[in-house]
Amino acid sequence: APIPLPPVLEYVFDGDTDRRRLGQAPRISFLGRRPSDPEHQFSNTVELPRQHARACVKATFQLQDSIRDKLRPIAVTLAYGIQGAGATRQSRGATLPPLSPVL
Repeated sequence: APIPLPPVLEYVFDGDTDRRRLGQAPRISFLGRRPSDPEHQFSNTVELPRQHARACVKATFQLQDSIRDKLRPIAVTLAYGIQGAGATRQSRGATLPPLSPVL
């Protein structure tokens, strides 16, 4: 399916990633997250109305109550992509679909 214009970006903030890679519990939880998101993640979408437009998103997290490790930094990563963008396979001899925006 073609990507609607203006493009919509999906993003995910992921907190305390280094600690979770080691199998330990995250030290933070995001406020205002979706019910389907785990405590250590915050995801949503943002619409870009035109080319070179800027959009600002605010995500707030809080520290868990019983934290013992207070010296190591809390790493927060951000992943993003165009909503609905995905590799679609073409059958032989089919005409090319309209071009999709890329990041």
